[in-house]
Amino acid sequence: MKPEDSALLRYAVNKLNEEIGKGSFTSQDEDETGKALLLAMDEAIGLAHELTPDDHNWFLSAIAKRHRVRKKMMAKIRRTHLRRWGRGLLLFDDVLATAEVLNTAIQDAIGEWVVDNEPSIKRSSLLGVQGILGGKALKCLLLLSLHSRACSISNEIRLLAEHGFPEAVRARTRSLHELGVITLALSVHGQADTSVSDRYGAWTLAEARKEARAVASQGGTPDPLDEQEAELERRAAATWGNDFFKQNGWAAPLFPGRRPPIPFSDIEQLVNMEHMRGFYMAGNDAIHAGPSALMNRLRLRDGSVFPTVSEVQHQTVRHFLAVAVIALSDLGSTVCRVVASITGDFDLLTGVKVVRDAEDRTVLEFENDGMRA
Repeated sequence: MKPEDSALLRYAVNKLNEEIGKGSFTSQDEDETGKALLLAMDEAIGLAHELTPDDHNWFLSAIAKRHRVRKKMMAKIRRTHLRRWGRGLLLFDDVLATAEVLNTAIQDAIGEWVVDNEPSIKRSSLLGVQGILGGKALKCLLLLSLHSRACSISNEIRLLAEHGFPEAVRARTRSLHELGVITLALSVHGQADTSVSDRYGAWTLAEARKEARAVASQGGTPDPLDEQEAELERRAAATWGNDFFKQNGWAAPLFPGRRPPIPFSDIEQLVNMEHMRGFYMAGNDAIHAGPSALMNRLRLRDGSVFPTVSEVQHQTVRHFLAVAVIALSDLGSTVCRVVASITGDFDLLTGVKVVRDAEDRTVLEFENDGMRA
């Protein structure tokens, strides 16, 4: 179509000429003319159903057809994945169920320990701020939360893989890896040590500061800290210095003699997880809008240059689901060992055996390339 044949542009130009005719501005005033034309085009778009009824009806008809097409397409993709990975996905379900049962067992062990040690736990406040949990109880709670979130993310990964969303699988596996690195970092100085976990628990203050700056930069008014939070912030600055509030300042005890900021990759290397860097970077590409990630989506099939819905990508399923299983199992085993050490419930470690057995069965299925004929 030539510009002069556009009904929408014709409407906008007529509106622009009306404004010029009224003396609102002159045709030589390029800034005002440009602004007025854009406003007139917005108005034309709002009237598109009247100005271009054929085009508008075509869109409505194509949308109705697309509903049917995408339903069939997504069902076909799911069937394709199940033919190849159905057994692996069932084994993945077993890993998830095992992890969820382990999480309940960890929660119960912590609960019993809290009941038995309530007086001493209440005295272990964070930086001496009454009402804010610190010490071993905080560490247990953080670890339980990390494992709970890992379970939730792993459920997402499983569903995303079955339904054909490889980028989302990579992105959520990246998140799972981050949780695993932090879980290991909290116990670098020992399972009962709380020097890092206390700082990690207090680092919500640094996140609150960052959020407040973002709100203020947009002219908003950040929510003030409550009395306990304000006192915790004051004590954190007095005890750990203002460097604590910089990037990953909570991890400073892991790097003696070094001041924050601390890149995540350095923490990753410290806990011997750098072998996962390739998977982590693939997850980065799946999250961010870098040009490589965009062009790597070039497919030229099914009438599209780039996919807009789900797709079959067997190698992503094969490698990333195996990685997700290993990451979830490693994280669960670490949490189980630390909580058992703190609470004294060493029979809880039976869960490590069960988790590892489920992991081995599932990873082997993906390593063997599923049910490929």
